[in-house]
Amino acid sequence: KHKEDCDDKKNDYWLYRDIIVRIINKKLSDGQYYKRKAIVDKVIDKYEARVEVLESSRKANDGGDILRLDQDDLETVIPKELGEKVRILVGKHRGKKARVIRLNREDYRAELRLTDDDRVVTLDYEDFSKLA
Repeated sequence: KHKEDCDDKKNDYWLYRDIIVRIINKKLSDGQYYKRKAIVDKVIDKYEARVEVLESSRKANDGGDILRLDQDDLETVIPKELGEKVRILVGKHRGKKARVIRLNREDYRAELRLTDDDRVVTLDYEDFSKLA
């Protein structure tokens, strides 16, 4: 992956409280959490989080488990709908909230409007995540 924004320094850590993430560790509990969504409840150090697993469906009643995971076991969750709120996780806008105004599924990027000053930024899907 090459990055055009060389001046926009990225951290190698991206976890943030109250974002939705997807668990991508296949080995955890024999895969029972693989691809499940969770909310970051607490960032323990820069690279580790306590997450609460969400229900797999409305009627499933299988959420609520609390796990402690490394960021390598997690990935960002991209909203399906325009207008949904996200948190920017890396770069100079880290921590800012934004709304999705355009999703480009071909190159895995999105246009986001910052909620604090209405500026529009284009970021890779891995650089932001849906807010809980």
